[in-house]
Amino acid sequence: MRLLKLIFLVAAMAFSHSAMAQIKILPKERIDSIANPPLASNAAHVVFEKDRINAEFAAGDEQPRTYEYRFINKGKSPLVISRLVSTCSCAKAEYDKRVLAPGERGVIRLTYSPEGRIGTNIRRVFVYTGENTQPSAVLRLEVTHR
Repeated sequence: MRLLKLIFLVAAMAFSHSAMAQIKILPKERIDSIANPPLASNAAHVVFEKDRINAEFAAGDEQPRTYEYRFINKGKSPLVISRLVSTCSCAKAEYDKRVLAPGERGVIRLTYSPEGRIGTNIRRVFVYTGENTQPSAVLRLEVTHR
């Protein structure tokens, strides 16, 4: 009986050690840097009319809605939006794929699908310009489902 308990104890320790080896604890600073990455310092000068939108959906309202983020190129060189990255597949961002001259205006459209969502949801879209590996701007959509 003691031998069986000893075998069980050794097996449990071996299993827990291998399971613990797979769990990685990230420091809070690293998690924050993923959720709110630093903006590129050499990015084009993009100025949004508003970079946050608050929206509400009534219970049972499952129709997607599109929100617009209007901006202007305040820089001295042409602006190219290279990509948009959303934090959720429920929020799809798109833009006119063209070069904006200094002073020219543009629009990023964000379509949010509320299907199956409850409570308050915060979605972010990271806007990358040119060849930057860090975003130039972060757009935010906060949606409350009632």
